[in-house]
Amino acid sequence: MEKENLLDFNFWPSFADMMLCLVLILIVLLFIIIAGLTANTVNLEVVNNNQIEIINSIASSYGVKPVKTAGNTYGLSTTGTGVNDIIIRNEPTMQRIIFTDHILFNSDEYYINPQGQEALSIVGQSLLQKLDLLSEIQIQGHADTNPSRRFSSNMQLASMRAVAVFEYMKNQVGIDPAENMMSATSFGEFKPVQREDGGLEYNETKLLEDNDSEQKRQSNRRIELLLIYKVSDEQPTTP
Repeated sequence: MEKENLLDFNFWPSFADMMLCLVLILIVLLFIIIAGLTANTVNLEVVNNNQIEIINSIASSYGVKPVKTAGNTYGLSTTGTGVNDIIIRNEPTMQRIIFTDHILFNSDEYYINPQGQEALSIVGQSLLQKLDLLSEIQIQGHADTNPSRRFSSNMQLASMRAVAVFEYMKNQVGIDPAENMMSATSFGEFKPVQREDGGLEYNETKLLEDNDSEQKRQSNRRIELLLIYKVSDEQPTTP
């Protein structure tokens, strides 16, 4: 009798029990996914709020109001003439601060002029308040296709300008690359404003088309500061 009862005992859970366990597991996984997406959304909102704070801080230092030009792009006229000398573009986890062709350097020069020193100091002071939110600062030098009169290539000119901005941010503003990752690089004439990041279809013909007018060439002569934000559950907020 005891042997018979032992053989009749079912060691395996019933089909209903297995289905119930599976449903519970799926519910837990769904909860984790939703929680992760919610946390990421909150972080992106925090990033956007801090991006707007940087824009307003720079504009306030110049005593002007930022003008929304398109989408998430804002222009600042530092001289009050209505010409946007600084253009700031907000992206989900990155912010581009674009210094136009005349604000930092004189033509074919890499020494930062007085107007440029003021601009970098103002922008730099705004960045100092947000360094704990940034994972990286990239300084990019860009040029048009017109050959430099002083340098062997526009790659060299744009490189020296990017390094000059790097040194100013390091030595005058006080951003320490040992603590806050900051780099300088040059794209020369090979990345006009019309060329998108990661664009695969591009060639010499398109490069010439993107520089076939003075207006296009003027917009291509620029320095870009790329602020790459941290996005994590522990991202701090500012008051």
